[in-house]
Amino acid sequence: MLDRKVYNKHQGFEQIYIKISFLLFSIAVVLYLAGKVVSTGEFFKPLPEAQLKFFADMTVFGAAIALCFARRWFFLKGLLENRFIYFADKFLYIFIIIFIIRFTDIGSWFYLGLLLPIMITTLVKGHRTGHLLLLASLITHIALFAADIPLTAQNTVSADFRLELCRIFAWYAMFYVAVLLFSQLQKCNIESEIESVNNIERLEEKCLKLESSWDEIKNEYDRLNSSAGKLEESNKSLSKSIAEFYTLHQISQAIGSVLDIKELLKRLNDIILGVMGVSYSTIILYDENINRLKVHTTNITNINELATMTDNINSGIMTEALNNGKTILENNVDYMQYVFTCGREINSLICVPLVTSSRKYGLVLVEHKYNNAFDEENVRLLSIIAQQVGIVMENAELYDEMRELARKDGLTGIYNRHYFQERLEIEFHHAKTENYPLSLVIFDIDHFKRFNDNYGHMFGDMVLTSIAKAVKAALRKNDMMARYGGEEFIILLPRTNLSEAYEKVETLRRLVEKHIIEDNLISVSVTASFGISSFDECVLNENELVRTADDALYDAKAAGRNCVMTARKLLE
Repeated sequence: MLDRKVYNKHQGFEQIYIKISFLLFSIAVVLYLAGKVVSTGEFFKPLPEAQLKFFADMTVFGAAIALCFARRWFFLKGLLENRFIYFADKFLYIFIIIFIIRFTDIGSWFYLGLLLPIMITTLVKGHRTGHLLLLASLITHIALFAADIPLTAQNTVSADFRLELCRIFAWYAMFYVAVLLFSQLQKCNIESEIESVNNIERLEEKCLKLESSWDEIKNEYDRLNSSAGKLEESNKSLSKSIAEFYTLHQISQAIGSVLDIKELLKRLNDIILGVMGVSYSTIILYDENINRLKVHTTNITNINELATMTDNINSGIMTEALNNGKTILENNVDYMQYVFTCGREINSLICVPLVTSSRKYGLVLVEHKYNNAFDEENVRLLSIIAQQVGIVMENAELYDEMRELARKDGLTGIYNRHYFQERLEIEFHHAKTENYPLSLVIFDIDHFKRFNDNYGHMFGDMVLTSIAKAVKAALRKNDMMARYGGEEFIILLPRTNLSEAYEKVETLRRLVEKHIIEDNLISVSVTASFGISSFDECVLNENELVRTADDALYDAKAAGRNCVMTARKLLE
């Protein structure tokens, strides 16, 4: 472990060394050529000796750069791990540098190049190899210089060469200091590596202890994982139950707080959107009178998409789902099969029938723009919601029937006086706000007491029922008729002025006069007296409208009955 780590670190040092060596020799060549140009104005003098000297210098530089490439090849092949080759490589590098310093004009600054191999050798191989390389370098350096020492006339060394030798010893004194420094760095590095080895051994002991307890931990983990799986299943079931409970709670709240069926279905549709998280939710109701499905409540806001839905909702697959009580789950919608989705980018849908034991009310349709958006769990939840919506629809119908019965007169089947008062208040407010005419008619059957005295009360009830039915059939859709009390009836004619009301009532009077009431052997006809008042020709408030119409009725009776009288206009 240690050797591999040291090797990697030394390998990094060698890579740096090779790059710096190449850079150093490249700079030396550039400076050498630049010096030639500055000093002579040209690379070499035209003399044969100068040419020879220039080419010799460039050959040395070339050999130095070639040595860099060779060193890189040795390094990549791993040959520098051999101590002899390693020492020879560094010594050859030093020899070339000394040769360049001695025999070229590079300058004394190039002595710095000697520091690089000595420094790297000491750092990588230790202080002994570093000292040996430093000593070999010094001996080689002195030998090269001694071979070319010029002598004076007295056979003594010249002063310049003595000075140069002093410089050499000075440089090598500094190199020796560098060897001492980097040997200390190498020693620290070894101590650091030894400490790392110790730490690794301690970590390995801890790993052994951890491995010994791994089986125990794994068994415990498997047990916990098994328990977690069971808890997850329980949590899913609980989440489903909570979602269903929350949905039913919201539906119950909506049922308890909203009585109007339109508002109630809108609230339920919003609940479906929130619970199911779908793109669109639509409640579709079945109209028994025309045997067709109609879109009742939806969150589709785009006019074109809503038109597509409305025009194609009676496709065969939807009516079949309603008639058979069949749930549809489709996660890859075919637009040709579900034509109401054409052009709406719907890719998944669920359709659940709204049915109860007594009736089929329609369908709940939820749609999503993504493929594979729904599963059986979504179907189950929507089915629960649909059951509740079906119950809501059934209860709402019962409520409407009971409310309608409370508004109707038990004998004649038309509205009673109490409900008429409510409608009159609303209609009068609208007429006053929107500024349209409103007429009111009160009439009663002439000499009604005679029918009761001559034919009995049961026949009298038949007379009331028959007249009410005949008059109501002759009214418009927005007109309203109610039993006002005894044999009196009251009619509300919205958006009808006094003259229009008179013509209409005169038609009703003739209708009553011609109406024959038969019961076994009894066959009679009756007449009626009518009083009319109108807003805003005759009165300006609600109470006066009823009172003046009643006064006009008394005027009709005083005029001999079987006639129509109107209230006096305000201008008169």
